[in-house]
Amino acid sequence: MKKIIAFLLLLSLVSLAAAACEEKEPEEDPGEDRFVMTATVLELGEKILVDVTASEYAEGHYLVILSDATEILDKDGNKIEKSDLAVDDNVKIWYSGQVMKSLPPQIIALKIQKV
Repeated sequence: MKKIIAFLLLLSLVSLAAAACEEKEPEEDPGEDRFVMTATVLELGEKILVDVTASEYAEGHYLVILSDATEILDKDGNKIEKSDLAVDDNVKIWYSGQVMKSLPPQIIALKIQKV
């Protein structure tokens, strides 16, 4: 009897461990778990200097790094180039939440959209 109980207990533990390690389905909208800030473009260069106007986690000036994967969109959601951004544009920036501790702090943009 003890062997059966031990076996069932072991089976339950293995099942729980397997369920915890199970891969999650990709989300329909990967933007839900991204961090977002609204900002005004101050300078355009290799990196974009912005002044954060609305964010739950950020304030002040940030340097925004664009990667090859960064999406840049106009107000209607159409893809545009970095050269279409201008100083004083208001933009919404999606990023992973990782912030490089420098002065000013730096983030890598996943997506930028004019607002």
